[in-house]
Amino acid sequence: MLAAALAVCTPAAAEGPADRLLIYGDGFAFGVREPSGWQGSTAEATRLSSNVVFYRRGENADAAVALLRVRVNDKTDEDLAADLQADMDLYRKQYPRIEFRDLAVVHPSYRVAAKLFLLPGQWYEYVAYVNPGPGRPWIFGASMNKQHAEATTEELAAFRKVVASLELL
Repeated sequence: MLAAALAVCTPAAAEGPADRLLIYGDGFAFGVREPSGWQGSTAEATRLSSNVVFYRRGENADAAVALLRVRVNDKTDEDLAADLQADMDLYRKQYPRIEFRDLAVVHPSYRVAAKLFLLPGQWYEYVAYVNPGPGRPWIFGASMNKQHAEATTEELAAFRKVVASLELL
């Protein structure tokens, strides 16, 4: 039940090696890469219930055509599929016409469960839960929101790059 609100930790960021941002929160730190042509912001993230958000350079978080969010959440178990299904069930109660589609998103060393949540023609939410593994008390929730139209190939590539680059430190 990650999409339902869990405690948000106030992040701070520092520039890391190459294009990696280092994000710090209450008891955790993680690295993530900015997609080419996008910018990451922790200043905008807190009010958007996230640890870091990404949007295209030249846009702002409130008017971004596509907004990517990453959040660290407390882990309750190792079953990402069950967590994703629980969130799908909650969305189905709130939006009876909602649809779900499979979404191919991978990480080089962490398990991922992903789906596209959509109300066709209204909004599209690309969701990925990323588990850094047993013994780690957190998981990542990553999402990309689009209004009125599905993500472009470039936007999906940016989302996949962000997810694949997540590294709990």
